[in-house]
Amino acid sequence: MRPEFEPLVNPDGLLVRDPIENAQFELYTDRVVDPVETDTEQFVLPVDNAVTVTAGELEIPRLVNVYLWDDTGTMVSESVNQRDTERPPGWYSLDLPLGPMKLQIVVESGFSVHWSENTTHVDFDEAATFQLGVRSLHESPAGSITIGDDVEDAMRAVALSSSALKTTSPERSFPTLRGHPPLIERGDGFDAPDVFERPETGVTIEIPRDYGDLFRVSSLAYYLGADVVPGDERVLDAGGERYDLDTERGFEAEVSKLLKHVFFLDCVTRTEGFYEVDLHERAAVEDDLPIDLAAVYEATSAERIRTYLDVPYDVTDPNIPQWKLTADIDPDPDHVETLPFVANELATVRIPEDDEEPEVHDEPEELTEFYRTDGATVRSTSETESATDWSNVVKPDETGAIEHAWIAEEFPLGASKTRVESYLRRLDRPAREQDSISIDIVCNEDEMDEEDIVEKFYGTRDIFEFDITVHYDLTGEQFADVLRKNTDFLHYIGHVDKGGFQCTDGMFDARTLEAVNVDAFLLNACKSYEQGDALVERGSYGGIVTLANISNDPAVRIGRALARLLNNGFTLQAGLSVARNVTLFGSKYITIGDGTLQLVQSKDGTPVSTELTRTAEGYEFTIRGYPTPRSSIGSLYLPHIKKNTKQYLNSGVIDTFDVTVSDLREFFNRGVVPVLFDGELTWSDELLQNELD
Repeated sequence: MRPEFEPLVNPDGLLVRDPIENAQFELYTDRVVDPVETDTEQFVLPVDNAVTVTAGELEIPRLVNVYLWDDTGTMVSESVNQRDTERPPGWYSLDLPLGPMKLQIVVESGFSVHWSENTTHVDFDEAATFQLGVRSLHESPAGSITIGDDVEDAMRAVALSSSALKTTSPERSFPTLRGHPPLIERGDGFDAPDVFERPETGVTIEIPRDYGDLFRVSSLAYYLGADVVPGDERVLDAGGERYDLDTERGFEAEVSKLLKHVFFLDCVTRTEGFYEVDLHERAAVEDDLPIDLAAVYEATSAERIRTYLDVPYDVTDPNIPQWKLTADIDPDPDHVETLPFVANELATVRIPEDDEEPEVHDEPEELTEFYRTDGATVRSTSETESATDWSNVVKPDETGAIEHAWIAEEFPLGASKTRVESYLRRLDRPAREQDSISIDIVCNEDEMDEEDIVEKFYGTRDIFEFDITVHYDLTGEQFADVLRKNTDFLHYIGHVDKGGFQCTDGMFDARTLEAVNVDAFLLNACKSYEQGDALVERGSYGGIVTLANISNDPAVRIGRALARLLNNGFTLQAGLSVARNVTLFGSKYITIGDGTLQLVQSKDGTPVSTELTRTAEGYEFTIRGYPTPRSSIGSLYLPHIKKNTKQYLNSGVIDTFDVTVSDLREFFNRGVVPVLFDGELTWSDELLQNELD
């Protein structure tokens, strides 16, 4: 399915819709337009669908950056952070990143770009006929590779994962130029379609015939376009130069460090190519780089890697963006099917040690004391259930990544429990036809109806309208009906124990259902992970659950925070990582299933959270980015703060700025964002009404 164009009247313009991703946006013109489908080959960058229209002005109702190329494919200008630009008559291709989609314009005319409030204007010298192209950021595997039980079959499959790369140049660090690796399926023997060809990079990774080693190098092999072959040593071969991967820091840590090092230097080097932008990370390391970036950009893949390995890790380490994902994978051959999804995220992979079963420690004393405090209502139906009864819960080693996936048995404290079925179900998610997103809020406990305020936090966005239904005091069969119907998100408020969900006529166990049609969920109740697991096994894509007893007040606060975060385009995992700041109980919530699921798309592509600290002169303002499946690690982010024109990589801490109240007002007026202020999680609209008055 391709993006679609529909004319608008009053106001005049175009509605552009991506039916696969349920993403859409409006463009306004100075007259009624009649879009006519046109050739997609005339654009500098690839597009999925294009139309020809005639107008004197194009208005984009948000602040976007504009990049310009001439008819030679050379980038001639950029207009960022409300910096006006004017171009004389000529042929131009304009690229406007719109978050969930890429918008491109081809025009032969003079024009200017300017801003007013939260709107970007492209004004042509006179009424111009131009081509408007759109590229969806949706990515799917191109097919499947079948493997047998031999680990060498799995090695061949991992080596072919790089057949999905759209380039082996440094631009592969852009997520839109890294295709999704082919799926891997277990079968009787190796079989791969002829279309899957590994690029000729001259790069090979040698490892022993071991699934754990293979899992560890899967992301690195995909990104480097490397062959993976059995050997007695662990070695990276780049055009004949061999590099030992069994260093004193350990094989697993070395592979992780090498992946981040090469990726980061690709992001820096690519500024010599198609996107000659002012990149913050390049400025941070350029003086310390003992290499010629222009020459490196033109080098072969193997030459480039050899040059990168001449750069000390000490130069890149302090500047590498916070990594998106760490995946802990049990080296079971059945888990090889998760590798295409793990590699697609460029995850660093860890293998839990066989002789070190993770243990969960008792809850902090402040939590157990809180349970004993009079009036602390917990969301369990049983007064005898122990707050420290961890049973099948484990505690993986901590990671510095934004997201942490656990692909193994048990339920992980502080990580996301997932399995291959959840990844595969993501690919089968049907195209959405409705314009609204349906949300069912179920409250089965009178003491908790104060959380009804969550309804207003889903609210209405500029583009999506939410269809919200609130249910109180459901019977088991009524609750089953809610789970069976097609709905986008379920927010459950009530009690859960080993027997299931508390309903007015007793306990309802989700394991009695044959199928569940709720896409995603938040089960805001004590120890809801087993019931959440049952929902995922029966059809849900993913959700947020608890691993322990949860007191009512913290549950209300984390539920409200999650509602707003999901409504602002955060994924389940990213939203939970921010919401955990509101309570000591935050670490007891985990995602289950597909934690990368987004309820709605972020307007700016990359959702951000912020932190505000008072200083003697004003404030320090930190912006933090959270990559999504459609705006993954390697994407560019430009903070519209003060007069900044620098671009940043979009993962983790973007930067910290010294700002005034006026600067903050200007930033916050562009859109609502979460703010950590005085140790509390709040929202920019609340700050505008209160603290910043």
